[in-house]
Amino acid sequence: MIPHGNGEGVRAVELYRVLLVDDEEDIREGISRKMDWLGLGFSLVGEAANGQDALELAESLRPDVILTDIKMPFMDGLELSRRVAEEFPDIKIIMLTAYEIFEYAREGIRMGVADYIVKPVRRDALRQSVCKVRDSILEKRNLLKAQQEYQEKVDECMEEICRAVKAGKEEQAYTHINRMFA
Repeated sequence: MIPHGNGEGVRAVELYRVLLVDDEEDIREGISRKMDWLGLGFSLVGEAANGQDALELAESLRPDVILTDIKMPFMDGLELSRRVAEEFPDIKIIMLTAYEIFEYAREGIRMGVADYIVKPVRRDALRQSVCKVRDSILEKRNLLKAQQEYQEKVDECMEEICRAVKAGKEEQAYTHINRMFA
């Protein structure tokens, strides 16, 4: 969380957590320095050199987004994406690859990968991709929050209906029922 505001009424803004996975250290360093991550609302919470290490880190760090290369030793990005989709379905994956082979993109899409960026990674392409994923996560969280609020209102209304029925106040129960369906 980072403070956000002008000092008066400061509020905390939640940062989206990013795990960076690439077997090439210079690529990881370049990507970590290429962006104003905080300015975009992200925090780089960890790095891994292969999918196997990344899967372990995903369990402990619980990132919102994983930026992963496809070709890596031990466990490649496609297998990592498959495993993440099974174990952590809310984590969004952005694949990075030096290969412009459609088969990789198609396989990634089939596994629910959020985006696909060809190396060398351009700053504007990376920014656009992470912003798209950020907006997608925010939209889903807002929808879940709205559903929760709606369910709370329905539950509250049902309690009021039950109380009115138990008290023998039929007219009051009908009023609550009508309010619930309005």
